[in-house]
Amino acid sequence: MLIGLHAVGLLALAFAGLGLAGCGEEPASTEAQDRADAEAVAAVLAQQTPPPVELALQPITTADIVENSAMEGAGCSFTPGGEEDSFAILADGVGFVKYEGSIQRLAADAGSTEGPFGTREQYDGREYSLNITIDQAKKEGESEASWAAPANLTMADGYDREVAMSEGRVACGG
Repeated sequence: MLIGLHAVGLLALAFAGLGLAGCGEEPASTEAQDRADAEAVAAVLAQQTPPPVELALQPITTADIVENSAMEGAGCSFTPGGEEDSFAILADGVGFVKYEGSIQRLAADAGSTEGPFGTREQYDGREYSLNITIDQAKKEGESEASWAAPANLTMADGYDREVAMSEGRVACGG
């Protein structure tokens, strides 16, 4: 009788082991299912992404600069064509733009290309990022300590979509 129970127990363990081995395997995914999954994910992301909103940069006035001493010192200021006041002030480690009546502070992207007077090509803020391209081959000025050149400024939202673009001039000095 003991031999019979022992054999039944071993047989039960063998079947249980086979059953557990089958549980660990997952069915192979097909290419069609992978495509369908990718399309479903893309559709969900598209529904969750808000439409881009055009950003209207505003001039930074002398009063704005007086209120924020971090905007003073060596760096560059970007002025769009036909305007008198700067729309962006860029310095070593920090940049400033104005929109919706408020000055917004941007952090220099340390991984971006270094520009003149410690500035950077890329600055990042809470809602927007700024990219400036300066044509230094066409710079004009009396010395290396102070000069101006053509430049392009773009602003992008958190989804890397361009929401503002302007051609103008950058004035740099120390």
